[in-house]
Amino acid sequence: MFNMSSTNQSYTNFETGHPVEIPSSEKSPNKTGSPLPNESLLAAVTRASIWPLRISQIAGFFPIPIHPRKNGANLSAELELPATFSLHKTPSSWWTLVLIAMAFFPIASFQADAERFDDYSAAFKSLGRNTFRAINVLWSLFGNGCPFLARVDVILQRKRFISFWTNFLEMLRQFDVILSGNQILLSIKFGSSLRRKFFGHAFLNFTAFSIGLYGGLSFAFQYEGKVMGIYVMGILQDGFLMTLAAMQVFGFTLMLFFLMVYNHCLAVILNILEEKGEQNRDNGVEHVIKLYKLVDDQVHEFNAIFNYKIVLEVLYNFMSILFYGYFLILFSNLGEGLLFLINVVNCILLLTWFAWFGKECSELALKSREIGRKLAYLGCVGNGAMEFVAVQNVGVQDKTNDRKRWDYKTAIGYIQSCPLTIETSIFDVNLKLLLSIFAAISTYLVIIVQFQSVDHS
Repeated sequence: MFNMSSTNQSYTNFETGHPVEIPSSEKSPNKTGSPLPNESLLAAVTRASIWPLRISQIAGFFPIPIHPRKNGANLSAELELPATFSLHKTPSSWWTLVLIAMAFFPIASFQADAERFDDYSAAFKSLGRNTFRAINVLWSLFGNGCPFLARVDVILQRKRFISFWTNFLEMLRQFDVILSGNQILLSIKFGSSLRRKFFGHAFLNFTAFSIGLYGGLSFAFQYEGKVMGIYVMGILQDGFLMTLAAMQVFGFTLMLFFLMVYNHCLAVILNILEEKGEQNRDNGVEHVIKLYKLVDDQVHEFNAIFNYKIVLEVLYNFMSILFYGYFLILFSNLGEGLLFLINVVNCILLLTWFAWFGKECSELALKSREIGRKLAYLGCVGNGAMEFVAVQNVGVQDKTNDRKRWDYKTAIGYIQSCPLTIETSIFDVNLKLLLSIFAAISTYLVIIVQFQSVDHS
């Protein structure tokens, strides 16, 4: 890691026991003219990253030690991840492996689940017991399979993520250097906004989990008879499923964090372009292209490292919303108002995080296209001032830097033709995908209702 000041303080990581260094908050000369650590984009983002990193660690999606620490009154401007660490000696890795193992429990308790279904069947007579059984089997398959595969993926990607995190910090550091202390958007305000959003994210999900746990236990007690008649294995299975579901709703958390930072960086670039009259055209275009390339490289790394994770999260959310939608219909027919409302809350929260993720992905593409549009018409007039003219005229008035201007036009052409996109090997992620999923869920729910209407088992 690079130091951002001339003096450091030692700190011992509680998970690995290795000493690490933390940048000091004291002022020191800076040859590059970059802003002070407590004023920089790097400082603001890394201070805010503790929430999504910790949430993802507790949810079993970040099996890597992290170093939250303080330096006097100021938080560190940098969070350091160890280059190497022992998987079997790291608590967060052990917890991830425990959650992976929990996904196998429904297989071991299958017989108990089959016996419990006999108890449920009496209550669902004439409401489609075979449909109920099929939906629950599918949910057990996808509700456990997707979390299992997603956590296996993050275990396998842990070393690659450390390299990705290093490049992420370097991108923020380069933004600070190129901007030379003239932050276009207030970094401290952005960091505070990140912390508030992820705190609210954690609070809402914890509240929803508590309500869902109460609803699940109420459902078990009501439809399985007396407490003494409840099968222990079945209750354990319910508990494990609820725990996995509660952890899985945080699957988008870390990806949302990175997307929000990328969108902020693109907003900084757009503001630079809007302040076109305050700097020389060549330097302005050069800085914009350099900053954009940093974000472009990061987004491509993001797509590569989170490829399977995104696919599994989208599939899990699709099946979850379909599952809760079925129970909305079922509890409406049974007249269970409380259980109906609990499933409404679960559906709303899942849709909220899904929509948030799609919105950030769409904004990334929109801002990227806007940067390409502005660059396409960026030229110069007298006194080196910048204004919007046709891109073909860039460099006409000064032949001394023809090669550089040609390179600019080549880069601008790439930005125009290849806007930033969050994509997987199967689909692109944006709000259009969310609309397609809504349509698919509605279609499948209609099919389920039709099956249920002819299922008199």
